[in-house]
Amino acid sequence: MTTIMFHRGKICLVADIIQTVLEPLDDKRQVVFFCRDKSGNKYRVPKSEVVLQGASKPERGKKDKKKRKCA
Repeated sequence: MTTIMFHRGKICLVADIIQTVLEPLDDKRQVVFFCRDKSGNKYRVPKSEVVLQGASKPERGKKDKKKRKCA
């Protein structure tokens, strides 16, 4: 899951990205993130407004030790 941080007014919000979309902007295109914060509010955030972007690591299960073979 990828997480971004962005400003809304004077508040800095952290939200998980739901979808990434390319939208037309004049002759070019812009990247727009649709995201949801922990309280369930949805936001549309252009990439130019993103302060920080990061990915959380998936939890890994406990590793099992390999058995040694005796010669």
